[in-house]
Amino acid sequence: MEWLSEHSKAITAVTSILTLFVWFFYAQILYRNFARTRRPRIIINRGHGNDLTSLCLISNMSSEPIFLEHIIATLHTSRGSLTQDMIDCEGDHHSDDQASPGPSGTDSGEGGDRLESSQGPMSCGSFSHVGTFETILQRLCRTHDLTLEHNRPTDDIVFHFLDIRVVAIYGSEDHPIGAERRFRLHMTDDKACTLAPVSVDTKRYASRLQRWRVRQWVRRLDG
Repeated sequence: MEWLSEHSKAITAVTSILTLFVWFFYAQILYRNFARTRRPRIIINRGHGNDLTSLCLISNMSSEPIFLEHIIATLHTSRGSLTQDMIDCEGDHHSDDQASPGPSGTDSGEGGDRLESSQGPMSCGSFSHVGTFETILQRLCRTHDLTLEHNRPTDDIVFHFLDIRVVAIYGSEDHPIGAERRFRLHMTDDKACTLAPVSVDTKRYASRLQRWRVRQWVRRLDG
C-alpha cells in the first residue's frame, strides 16, 4: 500500500493512457463499421450462362439507392478498343421489381424495336440488366462498322476483353462513383464464344482519385 501511495500519480497517468487507447480502439471499430455501411457497392456480373447469351447484370448492394448515369462497354481487340455507352439500348430491360419498362423507357412504335433506357434510380438490393453480352458486342461492332458472322469478325481481328463500367450517383453525394469488371472472350473451334470474368469481384471506384478517373470516363464519352 505504501508503494501504491508513493507512485499513485504515475499509476493514474498510465491508467489514463491505457483507457485512452481502449477508447481509441473502440472508436476505430465503430468508425469502420459506419464507413462500411456507407460505402457504395455495385456488382457487375453475368447471369443465365457463361457465354455471350448470358445477361449483363447490374446490382446495387449499397445501403442507399443509386442513380445510374452511364453503362460503358469497351471491347479490346487486336486493332484497338471500341467504346460505347449502353445506357440506352434497343431491347427489353427488366429488374427484379419491374416486369415492364420503367418511366424512362420509350416505345418507338407498335410491334417495332423499343429504345429503352436503363438510366434512373436503383433501390438498395435491386438489380437490372442491359440485355445479353451478345447484344452488347453486336451493338459495339455495328456502331464502329465492324462486320460480324456468328459473333466473330469477318477479317483477322481478334477479340480479347470486354470491359463493363458503371457510372452512378450514390445517395446525396455530388460526385459520381464507378464500378468496373473485365470479361475475357475466348473463341472456340465450334464457333462458340465463352465469357469469363478476369477478376473475382467488381472493382470499385469510390475514393477521391478514383472518382477523378470516373469523371474522365464520362469526358471521353462526351468528347
